[in-house]
Amino acid sequence: MAEYYRQRAPWYDVLYKTPEWREDLAWLKRWVAHRTARRSVLEVAAGTGFWTKAAAAAATAVTATDCNPEVLALASKRRLGRHVTFAVADAYALPKFDGVFAAGMAHLWWSHVDKRREHQFLRDFTSRLVPGAELMMIDQLYVDGYSMPAFRRDRAGNRYELRSLENGRVFQVIKNYPTPEQLQASMNRFCEGVQITCLRYFWALRGRVRG
Repeated sequence: MAEYYRQRAPWYDVLYKTPEWREDLAWLKRWVAHRTARRSVLEVAAGTGFWTKAAAAAATAVTATDCNPEVLALASKRRLGRHVTFAVADAYALPKFDGVFAAGMAHLWWSHVDKRREHQFLRDFTSRLVPGAELMMIDQLYVDGYSMPAFRRDRAGNRYELRSLENGRVFQVIKNYPTPEQLQASMNRFCEGVQITCLRYFWALRGRVRG
């Protein structure tokens, strides 16, 4: 997974130019900006900084992390301001941070989380946020006739897709599409007041981190 996104980094932002996504993305960017306004934000799997930019508009501070320095190098070129910092970090082994975070976000990441590691990820991620902090996630919905078909599934229930890069390399990538009920079940142990909004191509989730 990490190698796939490292090699895909130069072309990743083309994804956000998908015409069908225009309305959804406009709504989601406003949603992120509103939910992170006047908050200190920890972002996991920031990638090239598309969602970092949305949060940076009104957040007091943003620490954006990713396991790939290549994508963070592209994100840093957005010049989002001194209140935005970038750090290489494993989403499953986040370091201790000096700052206190009143919001956390991980967008287009949950679908790639191995089902066997969901609890680990949420436990560690929420432990870096203050009780009552806003937790936000955005990811894709499965749309018949539009979404990529599954290549295989493993015993844990993870769904895999075949992804090809411009250089011809092919990767098997985890791409899960949880139902709203499955999302609620995963989040309820770590968050309260979980709300899920389904758009045409994406879902958006928010909740408050339990104390």
